[in-house]
Amino acid sequence: MSLKPLLSLVLAAATLGACSGVHLQSEVAPSTYDYQNFTLYHAGRDTLVEVQGNPFNMNSAVFAKAVTDHMQGANFGRPTNFTTTPGPSAERKMRVVMAFNSAADSQDLCTAGFQPGAVGRVLSLKATWCFADRADSWVDATLDGVTSPQHPGFHDIIQEVVLNLFPPQMDTETIRDGGGDDIPR
Repeated sequence: MSLKPLLSLVLAAATLGACSGVHLQSEVAPSTYDYQNFTLYHAGRDTLVEVQGNPFNMNSAVFAKAVTDHMQGANFGRPTNFTTTPGPSAERKMRVVMAFNSAADSQDLCTAGFQPGAVGRVLSLKATWCFADRADSWVDATLDGVTSPQHPGFHDIIQEVVLNLFPPQMDTETIRDGGGDDIPR
């Protein structure tokens, strides 16, 4: 993709964030995050999503399905199938953790169990892309006044989190974790 269309996509994403009322902070681990690795591991494949927390006190499986449905098509590049029940195409060492109203730090979601946080008028979502127990990118987002998964703001917060969890920047080196563990399975 040339620089001009990429810049247009980034500006459109920033504009969407400004209009939707979603407040977010995103970071990548500079020594490990590589967008090329995301596309290598996830393009055209299932991606495991762990949904933690349930801010609407509804059936957990129905809520998790609503989360993954809103994630579809939100990442840059080739699509992946975000799912809580991945098939054999999924990379077994990689997953996305989506934690709602969690007290845990986003960088710790790959290793920590769910830690319930305050539930109130503001929906909090912490998301992390994990390679085994390592956090490669993470996003903290909040949005006021979301009352259900059908609320337009719920769709907005999920889409923006996924967009920012996998930014299209690329490292100059391919990640190597010692024994060549970066090879997709």
